[in-house]
Amino acid sequence: MSKYNFQSLRKLIALGLLSILSSPCTWAQAAATPPITSIVPDGKPHKFEARDHQFFIDGQPTMLISGEMHFGRVQPEDWDTRIKQAKAMGLNTISCYLFWNQVEPEEGKFNFTGMTDIRRVLKLCQDNGMWCVLRPGPYCCAEIEYGGIPYWTLKYPDVKIRTADPKFLSWCKDYINEVYKQVADLQVSKGGPLLMVQLDNEYGITDPQAADGPGNNNYMVALNKIFKDAGFDCQLFVCDPTHAPEWTDLSYRIPGVMICRNGLGNDSMYKVSAEAIGSYPVFVPEVYTAWFSGWGEPIASRNGTIPQITTWVNYLLDHQYSFNLYLFFGGTNYGFDNGCNFFEPVQTSYDYLAPVDEAGRTTPKYFALRDLLSKRLNLKLPEPPAEPSVISLPPINLKESEPLLATLPAQPTKTADKPTSMENLDQGYGFVDYRKQFPNGLKGTLELKSAQDYSIVMINGVTVGEAFRGLGLDSNKIAVNQTGPATLDILVYNLGRISVVTNDRTQNLARKGLLGGAALDGQDLTGWEMYSLPYAEGPANFKVASGSAGSPTFYRGTFTVSQVGGTFLDMRNWSFGVVWVNGHNLGRFWDRGGLRSLFVPQQWLKQGENEIVALDLHGAPKATTISGGTKIIEEPAQKWAVKLDAPPTF
Repeated sequence: MSKYNFQSLRKLIALGLLSILSSPCTWAQAAATPPITSIVPDGKPHKFEARDHQFFIDGQPTMLISGEMHFGRVQPEDWDTRIKQAKAMGLNTISCYLFWNQVEPEEGKFNFTGMTDIRRVLKLCQDNGMWCVLRPGPYCCAEIEYGGIPYWTLKYPDVKIRTADPKFLSWCKDYINEVYKQVADLQVSKGGPLLMVQLDNEYGITDPQAADGPGNNNYMVALNKIFKDAGFDCQLFVCDPTHAPEWTDLSYRIPGVMICRNGLGNDSMYKVSAEAIGSYPVFVPEVYTAWFSGWGEPIASRNGTIPQITTWVNYLLDHQYSFNLYLFFGGTNYGFDNGCNFFEPVQTSYDYLAPVDEAGRTTPKYFALRDLLSKRLNLKLPEPPAEPSVISLPPINLKESEPLLATLPAQPTKTADKPTSMENLDQGYGFVDYRKQFPNGLKGTLELKSAQDYSIVMINGVTVGEAFRGLGLDSNKIAVNQTGPATLDILVYNLGRISVVTNDRTQNLARKGLLGGAALDGQDLTGWEMYSLPYAEGPANFKVASGSAGSPTFYRGTFTVSQVGGTFLDMRNWSFGVVWVNGHNLGRFWDRGGLRSLFVPQQWLKQGENEIVALDLHGAPKATTISGGTKIIEEPAQKWAVKLDAPPTF
C-alpha cells in the first residue's frame, strides 16, 4: 500500500477542490462539460482531425487529456501499470518521447527492444483504451543526455546539428524511417492509437542562434518532409515556449503542421500565440507538474503544489484547451543518461514531483487531479492499480575494495601524442583515463585545457587535485611536486552532455575528455596513453586490492533479499560516484545534493543474494555501508562557486 492515508487525503482534497471550484466565475465556466469522446482505439481505422479550434475523432469533438511519461526512464515491466494509472486518473492520452540516442546507440545500429520498444508502448496504449502522442525528436531536450541526439554524431565536428546540414538530415532520415517501420500500422488511420507526432522540440528558441540564421526555418521544413516521406499520415505538430519567434513571425509556420504552446496557462499567453495557432485547436504539450533538478540545487518544486496544478488544469478545462501533463510520471535517469543544463548536470532522480512518484506510487497530487478530472469531465473512472512494493534494506557493508586504477585494461585503448576525445575513442559515456610517465619526476603547475567534465588528477595513484568548472574557473591549475619516477593519471568523467540549449553553436560543449590537452608550466605535454572506462555494468572481474584511501575506489558487498521491491539507497555516507546493483547502473550520487538517494527498481533485485558495487571518486566514504528505504532522501544543496546553468561567452 502507499504511504498515504487515502481516506483522510480524499477529505482534504474535497475541501481544497471546493474552494477552487467555488471561486468567482469558475462554476459558470464549469457548467458546460468539456467534450470527451467515448471513442477509444479498438483496432479499427478512425478519422482524427485538428480543425475549427477543436480535435475531432470520427466527427466527434474531443479534448485530449494527456500525461507524459518517458518509457526510457521506467522498467518495461511497469509500462502497463503506468498506463493503467494514467487512465484511472482521468487521462485519455499518453504522450511520450522516444530518445534517438537510445534507439541508435551506435551509428547505423538500431534497437527497438527493452526501453525503446515503441511498438509495445503503442500496443499497450491500445489495449488500455488510451490514445498516444509520439515525440521522437530527433532532438527532445527532456533533460536527457545530449537532448536525445546520439553521442556518435560528435565524431563529425563539421556536421552542424539541428540545421539543414545534409549529413545531419541524412541521419535524421535514417532514424525516422526506422521509427516509422515500428509504428506505421499503429497510426489512428490504420486502426492504432497514434494520433499525433511531434517534429523536433522547441526549435524556435534555438533557431535565432543557429547556422541557418534568424528567420530561416530550413531545418524544420526539411524535417517535415522527412516525416511525410517516411509515411506518417497522422497530425504533425511543433511546440515552443513563450520566447520563440513563431508567435510574432508567421513565416515560421509550415502548412499542415500544428503549432503548440508549451506552458500556456493564462489569457495573455494565449493572445500572444493565437495568430500562430490559427484555426488549429489549442494543445499545450507541456503543463508542468514541477521542474527538473540540477546537482548543487535543491530538488525542484517550481509549479509543484497541488493548488498550482489544479488551478492551471481548471483554466485549461474552462477554455477547452487540450493539454499534456509534463510529467504524469517522471522516473529515473539510470546509468549515464542524464542531460546537462549548459554545464550543470541533471540529478539522477527524475521524480519531478509528478502525480506518480519515482517508485511508481500514486501521490496526493494524483488523487487531486483524479477527483478534479472525474468531476469536470463527468467520468466514471476505474480504480487505480495496486501500489507497488517498496521495501527497506538493513545496512549493507561493502567491505571489499579495489582502486579504480587497478581496473585499467592491460593495454591502453589508444596511444598518441595528443589526448583524444571520448567520442573519438568510440566511447559514449563513463570515464577516460589519460596517463603519462615522467621518469625524472613531475614539478610545476599542471594546467588542464578544456577538460570536460570533472577531472581527478593522480600521481602514482594518489589524488593531488580535482578540476571542474563549478569548483572555480582556476581549478584546472594544479601544483604538482613529485620526485623520482612519476605516473600521471588524469581521470575525466563525463557528467552528461548538454541537453539545453542544444544547437550547432553549443555542440562543442557536448564533447568529452581532455579536449585541449595538458601543459606543465606552459609547455604542452605529449605522449599519452588513453584508457576507455565506460563501466556500463561496473568494473570487470572485481578483485580485492589495497590502494590510497584518497583516490577513486570501488567497493563491493552482498546482501540478501527475501521479498523483492523497489528501494531508495541511502547514499549519505558517500561522496561522489556511481552505484551498480547486480550489474545494473543506478546512476550518479553526489554530496553536492540536494538528492542523496538512488532508486533501485524491483526488477533489478532478486530473491536471495544480490551484489552491490559503489565507486567513490573521493576515495574513502564516511562508512562503507548503504541501507535502503522507502522515500527519496534530500539534504541541503551545496552551491557551486560558478554559475553552471548559463552559456559561456562564444
